[in-house]
Amino acid sequence: MRYTEFTRTLVEADDQIKTVTKHDVEQTLRKAGYEDFKVNGNKINVLVQIPSGQQENEFRVSMLEEILTILKKIYGNQVSFSNDPGLSSLGGVVFDDGPVSVVVKDIGKQGNNSAGVGNELEMAGLIASVIQKYTTANITFVDPRGKKMTIKNCTNVDVKGRDTADRKKADVVLSSDKGSLPISIKKLNADMWESADTMIGARARVILDKLVKEGLVKLKKIGERKTRSGSVPVYALSKEIVMEPTEEEALSAVFGNDLNPKGGIVVQTFKPEHFVQDGPTVTIDCHAVITNASEIPESHLMVWLLRNDSTRNGGTLGVAGIRPLGVTLSRGIGKKGTKDVILVDQYGNVVDNPNIK
Repeated sequence: MRYTEFTRTLVEADDQIKTVTKHDVEQTLRKAGYEDFKVNGNKINVLVQIPSGQQENEFRVSMLEEILTILKKIYGNQVSFSNDPGLSSLGGVVFDDGPVSVVVKDIGKQGNNSAGVGNELEMAGLIASVIQKYTTANITFVDPRGKKMTIKNCTNVDVKGRDTADRKKADVVLSSDKGSLPISIKKLNADMWESADTMIGARARVILDKLVKEGLVKLKKIGERKTRSGSVPVYALSKEIVMEPTEEEALSAVFGNDLNPKGGIVVQTFKPEHFVQDGPTVTIDCHAVITNASEIPESHLMVWLLRNDSTRNGGTLGVAGIRPLGVTLSRGIGKKGTKDVILVDQYGNVVDNPNIK
C-alpha cells in the first residue's frame, strides 16, 4: 500500500480535534501520495487510474479502504465509511462533525473520456474540420428508412454532452445563421433514456405498493444502509417491473426540453465509414434518425423499469435498493421479448406478454 511509509510518521489524532476542512483533507491525501483530485463543494473526488486487468469497482473499494485508513490515523473516530449512494455508487468517507466527504472515481471516466462523449467528439470533430476548410457545412443525418435531419450552411459545432440542466438532452448543437439543430446521440448498445429517480419515483411507488399488495411481487429486506440521517432498510424486488409510460412521460424522457420540435436523436456508434463527404456536404449514416414520437423504432420505445440496485437510497420512490429507469423496450422485456418481468400498463394493471409461454 502506498500509505505505509507515510503512516509511520503520523501522530494519533487528539480527541478534541478541530472541525475538518476540505483543504486539510486534500493536503493529507497529497502527502500520502494521491495527486489527482476533482473537488465539488465539500466532496473531494480522488481520481485514480484503474490498472489493466483490474475490476473497476473492486479497485475503487480498495482505494477507499486505503483512504479511510490514512484519514483515521489523523482524525481518529470522527471519520468513517458511509455506503450512502448520495456520495457515489460505492459510498465514501465522511466526517461526523462536518460536511467534508471523500469518494474515489476512475480518472478514465472524467471529462471527454466519459461514457458516450467519445462518440459525440468523433462526429463533432469531423464537422468542425469541414467548416474550417469550407467556412460552412451542409449536414444531413439519414437512416435506412429514409428519415432525415438536415442543417445547411452550418457554421458552428458545440458539444453539450455534460450540460443537462433544465432537462436538456442535446449532446451536440449545430448552428447556422438561420438557427440551430440540437442533437442527442445514442450508441447502438445504449439502452437507457432517463435516470428516473425524480421524474417517476412517486408514481412508481403507487404501482409498486399495488403489486406488492396483490402478491404479484415481493420486497425482501437485504440489509441496512448508514446515511447521515441514520440507518435505512434496503430491499430487493423478487422480479423486475416494466411500466408503460404516459405519452407525456415518454416524450419528456426521450426528447427532454430541447430536442422537439427543432432537433432530434440519432442512433449510431460512429466509425469513419458512416461519414460521406463531398466538399462542404456531409452525409452521416445512422441506425435511426428520430425527430418525433412516430419515428421511434419499436426496439427503442420507452418504458419505465424498476430494478434492483443496492446502491440506491430510494429517492422519491422511497424504497432503498430499488431504482427506476427509463429504458428501451428491448432492455425492459429482452431483445426477444421473453424476459421474465412483471409487465404493467400506466395504471399498474398487469399486461400479459404473449412471448412468455
